[in-house]
Amino acid sequence: MDMRKFGVLSGIVVGAAIAVAPAAAADDDSAGVDFSGVLASQIQSMNFLFESQATLAGVGDKVIDVSDSNPFLTIAQEDVNAALGAMLYGINWEDEISAEPGAYSLFNGALTQFIDSNNVLLFAILNGGDQIDFEDAADYLFGSDAAITAGLAGDSAWEDAALFFQAGIADIGGYFAIDV
Repeated sequence: MDMRKFGVLSGIVVGAAIAVAPAAAADDDSAGVDFSGVLASQIQSMNFLFESQATLAGVGDKVIDVSDSNPFLTIAQEDVNAALGAMLYGINWEDEISAEPGAYSLFNGALTQFIDSNNVLLFAILNGGDQIDFEDAADYLFGSDAAITAGLAGDSAWEDAALFFQAGIADIGGYFAIDV
C-alpha cells in the first residue's frame, strides 16, 4: 500500500473516532456541560494524525510543538514536502496549502469543519436545542473565526451544523480536486 493510500485510510479511521468521541464523553447532565475534555481529545487526535503523517512524509522532525496560544501542531510552509502536502491538502496541494499548515489542515481543513458540525449538534442535544453564541464559540469549536462565523450563521442548531458540514464537503472537494 503506498503512502498516500495509507495516509487517507488512517485519516478516515481517526476521523471516525473523532466524530464519535464527543458522544462517548458526553455527560448526562446538560446544565453546565464542560466541553474542554471533548475539545482536548479532538485536538489531541488531530495532532496525532498530523504528526504521524509528517513522520511518514519524512519531515516529522520539523513539526512545531503546541504552545499556550496554539494547541495544534504546525509546520512551516517551506518545510512541507510533496508527500505531506498531498496527505494534508490532496491532489493539488500546492494550490490548496495554507500559510500556516497544521493539524487543523487535515483533509484540506474538512476534518475541522466536520468536528465543529458534530460539536454544534452535541451542544444542541445537551442544551435543549440551543445554538452556540459566537462569543462562546471558543468553548465548543476550534475552526478559524471566519469559518465559525459562517458556520454559526444559521437560524437553528441544525442549520449551523449543516453549514459546517457543507463547508467540510467543499474542503473535501478541494482535497480531491473536484468542484462540489
